[in-house]
Amino acid sequence: MKINPSMFRGYDLRGIVEQDLNPAIVEHIGRAHGTYMKRHSITKAVVGRDCRATSQAYSDALIRGFVWAGIDTVDIGLTMVGTFYWSQYYLSIKGGAFVTASHNPPEYNGFKFAIDFSETLVSDGMQALCKMVQEEDYEQGAQPGKIEKIDVSKAYFEDISKRLPIKKKFKVLIDSGNTTAGVIVPEMLRGAGCEVIERNCTIDPTFPLGTPDPTETVVAERVKKEVLEEGADLGFTYDADGDRIGIVDEKGGIIWNDVLVAIFAADVLRDHPGEKIMYNTLCSKVVEDTIKENGGVPFMWRTGHSFLKKKNQEVGAAFIGELSGHFFFSADFYNHDDGTYSTFRLLRYLADTDQTLSQVVAKLPKYISSPEIKLACPDDKKVLLIEKISQVLEIDFPQAEVISDERAGDGVRLNLNDSMFVVRYSQNGPYLTIKFEAQTQEKYAELKKYLNKLLRSYGEVNWESGTVNVEALQ
Repeated sequence: MKINPSMFRGYDLRGIVEQDLNPAIVEHIGRAHGTYMKRHSITKAVVGRDCRATSQAYSDALIRGFVWAGIDTVDIGLTMVGTFYWSQYYLSIKGGAFVTASHNPPEYNGFKFAIDFSETLVSDGMQALCKMVQEEDYEQGAQPGKIEKIDVSKAYFEDISKRLPIKKKFKVLIDSGNTTAGVIVPEMLRGAGCEVIERNCTIDPTFPLGTPDPTETVVAERVKKEVLEEGADLGFTYDADGDRIGIVDEKGGIIWNDVLVAIFAADVLRDHPGEKIMYNTLCSKVVEDTIKENGGVPFMWRTGHSFLKKKNQEVGAAFIGELSGHFFFSADFYNHDDGTYSTFRLLRYLADTDQTLSQVVAKLPKYISSPEIKLACPDDKKVLLIEKISQVLEIDFPQAEVISDERAGDGVRLNLNDSMFVVRYSQNGPYLTIKFEAQTQEKYAELKKYLNKLLRSYGEVNWESGTVNVEALQ
């Protein structure tokens, strides 16, 4: 079958609706993944979906493909991806798929393909699946699989509430950006005893407020304003499938998620002293500093939630965190990211330590950090461009510790005594990602000027469209 192979990315599939994807193509993808699962001795699958306009139709088409391949399928319907992963354990089902394009614009959709508990296809597995679709390498089941619909939401809420009781009545603002979390998280928090203020919690798959990405400054600024207007204790926002969060403290302080990695690391190390804490290459130095201060062992690895999950099978870290807002409480929960669990975990930590979020942040080492910046760059040019940029950086910063090995994976990180910066290409979209920080405003301004000049020297970068937080470089 003729398809766009670039849809099959490093750890999921993302394509443009009616251009790359339609129900017929999705059914073929379902047949391929159904066959792939059977060849790995998996005969049952669970399927969930986010709130995108095509997610219901694509979920139905995917299930048709699974059933054709002889896979018994449980449809858990509209939910958050963390609940999907949790349901694998609850239902004792290794295989499946979740329909989502995460924080991509509304014209996209896609899939995360489950192949084991908390595990999805990555890299070679994604390419193998792509080849199966192209060659129509499918095996029809001896008999069609059975379909069952199960609502797991009540059981999920009961499990999270039991694991993370919240002993203080917080006033929490939830702004879901018109995505899935808006019809799930507020109800759960009220059930846990919180006062909840809802903003933009009605589902609208056109995303009228823009792309639901917690790492975008425009989203954080909106939540900041809402928290201050309502006098909330803190504010939360989510991406479309709800595995990532963004937070604002009671004073309107925007807390980037690498700072939250540090907070969660300190929390986890209370119960798991001396354990490894894994974090991705984009994270601030505050993460390593905090882990060491709390007696833990820092372990940095390449960006990409599936890469981190896979590496943790070897490393055995008690907790994993990413700048983008993926958090894995592997020692206390499961080895996957779950925005609801992260929400409850932060509230429990604040209640247990009797602190406000701003008080917790004030005790951390101080760095002036940029947000995660994204610059548009075509998929067929971004890899070679990073190779060229890396060579220049090594020449321009001979005194820096250069991390360009498998820990960086798809880019380069430079550590200096008083600063850090990262330039990498994205695994799931046509863009580069930049992050930089320094201990002084002077050094921060120096790095910003350098990176702006360097990146503008390459014609492959599109500064006019597809950018996120680009103002942080200007």
